[in-house]
Amino acid sequence: MEKILLMAALACAPGERLVDLHGKLPPHLRYLDLVISVEPSYARFYIYQLGFPDSFQQCCSNKPTAVLRVPVGDGRFCIRQSQPQMKWQARALLRPDIEM
Repeated sequence: MEKILLMAALACAPGERLVDLHGKLPPHLRYLDLVISVEPSYARFYIYQLGFPDSFQQCCSNKPTAVLRVPVGDGRFCIRQSQPQMKWQARALLRPDIEM
């Protein structure tokens, strides 16, 4: 029973998609900048780190393109789109973190 509850907590909600970048990102990268393009421009794109649905970020507020800075964590994300037929494209900018 505990394993079932753990798997449910580590899964995306219904209607959301899992994007697994674990092992594809450079080590020690804490944040990922995503350039998101949506069509139509009134559509919304949502992303959050797997296991933290309350920390979602949304894009694009009636703009066709926006940049989201998301924490990498373990490299697994859940994404959701507001319109079933919308088109979206995401590009990752891999910049090392600046420490001061």
